[in-house]
Amino acid sequence: MHSFTRQNRSTMTLAGTKWIPLFATNFLGVANNNFLKNLIIFLSITQLGQTDKGLIVTLASGLYVLPYIIFSPLGGRLARTCRKSNVMVWSKMAELPLFALACLGFITHSVGITLVAIFGVGLISTLFSPSKYGLIRDIGGDDGISYGTGTLEMFTFLGVLIGTFVASYYSDRYNPWLVFSLLIGISLIQILVSRQLRRVTESAPLSHADDTLNPLKFLSQSFKWAGNIPHANVVILGLATFWMLGSLIVMNITLHCDRVLQMTNTQTGWVMNISSVGIGLGSILTGMWSKRKVHLGFTPIGAVGMVTCFAVLYWGEPVGTFFSVMVSLTSFFCGMFMVPLSAWVQHSVEGRLQGNMLAYSNFVIFLFILISAALFGPVSAGLGTHAVWMLMLLIVVGVQTVMLMSIPLMRKQMVGLFKGNNRF
Repeated sequence: MHSFTRQNRSTMTLAGTKWIPLFATNFLGVANNNFLKNLIIFLSITQLGQTDKGLIVTLASGLYVLPYIIFSPLGGRLARTCRKSNVMVWSKMAELPLFALACLGFITHSVGITLVAIFGVGLISTLFSPSKYGLIRDIGGDDGISYGTGTLEMFTFLGVLIGTFVASYYSDRYNPWLVFSLLIGISLIQILVSRQLRRVTESAPLSHADDTLNPLKFLSQSFKWAGNIPHANVVILGLATFWMLGSLIVMNITLHCDRVLQMTNTQTGWVMNISSVGIGLGSILTGMWSKRKVHLGFTPIGAVGMVTCFAVLYWGEPVGTFFSVMVSLTSFFCGMFMVPLSAWVQHSVEGRLQGNMLAYSNFVIFLFILISAALFGPVSAGLGTHAVWMLMLLIVVGVQTVMLMSIPLMRKQMVGLFKGNNRF
């Protein structure tokens, strides 16, 4: 086993590296976006005059991810033909008027304006997402991919946690001008922090790109291209499944806590926070346990943990503290399931072609999230929120079975972990 040199250690710490601007920009953006999205959901009845909270949950979630389906090819092209740090800065500047538009919607009690803003924020996120993930290799090199991925996802879910909690807290104590101050203030800070990313040394952008921007052609061409990389399409299926589950968990918590457990918005926010903490811990610990490797063996262990937790949530019908503990454990295993898959996607292709893989991955991920929004409405309305736990259990079993049958390395690394051997 290779010993850590001082240079290797530097990629695994925040001090003395250029990780901080990336992690901070990502955290602030995720927090602001989730504050906006969840505030719309929590205020849909009390302030925005809507009578069907389930419809707003579906619309807000669906409109946020719809741009990823349409514009992911453009996001991938920007990551290949522009400096990725510039894409980040330009995107953060473009978000500012969208948050101002959302504030106008809250002040005028217009759900339509706020949903337009959500679509716009989702569009900006689509355009910079491949650049954001592409910067991980630029900052940390190959040795830093697992650490960078795990920590970035940890900050992602920390942002979800804080954004969701603040939204739930202020929805019970609504003040439109305070909302304006938070959204605009954080947006301005993001712009300042993202400018520090321009210090990162990147590979030279491509002079041109002739790939299609048609989303259907992009999906077809990317599927064929990824087919030349062993196991790529199956890994992306697994990664997209994680995000589908995350979306279903958040939507189901929102309705389950309201309709079944009779919680306030603030109490629901605490449960969502517990979920985000679980995913964050699962992500960063898996990144650390991987020891600078892409270790697919953790994914099936995460899947087994999720199946167990979903079974308890469905058949045990927990309430109170027990429910919160099960949500936290479910989310922890979600994080363990995801990190190896995300690290593999970033490690599979080098140079500017990484933008192709990340754009394709994003496209499939948000297609699955959109599908989750389409599934959630009829399942929760027709069968209840308990049925959604069983739906997720069946999804995990099916997808993990496909991955284990298709990826020999995953089976080998999983067996190695059970034998106490983490050297694959």
